[in-house]
Amino acid sequence: MARIEWKAEYETGVALIDEQHRHLVEIINRFEEALQKGKGSRQANEILNDLTGYTQEHFATEERLLAEAGYPHLKLHQSQHRQLLQKVERFQFEYNAAGRRITAELHEFLGYWLVNHILRDDRAYAPCLTGGTSGGPEGTVAEPGHEPALTLQE
Repeated sequence: MARIEWKAEYETGVALIDEQHRHLVEIINRFEEALQKGKGSRQANEILNDLTGYTQEHFATEERLLAEAGYPHLKLHQSQHRQLLQKVERFQFEYNAAGRRITAELHEFLGYWLVNHILRDDRAYAPCLTGGTSGGPEGTVAEPGHEPALTLQE
């Protein structure tokens, strides 16, 4: 998997959320850098811890902003956050249980879910936070294989 390159289409128009999304992309890109340098297994636990912690912080920020704005699909969005976080935590558990081996599959999944969640789910709520319409309900968390196009740097 290649690095994820931030694109303007990932922007939600909410500065704080966009800043946090960029930071999540940076964390995920650290996996790619570690894998390329042959240090994926050694650095994975630290990266997974950073990712899990920051993801929790980011989701809490989103949910607080959406609650304050009266977003009508907040419960669905919270459910999607729980699904995504459970998947990240499962990868972390498997990493720890499997002798600290990290795979490109993990990096690919992380990049996929982040971009997919931003493009489909977060952009659906953006109008509610930026003064547009309330936004429509988001889709469910899709599995890899049905993902939108990612912009990757080879």
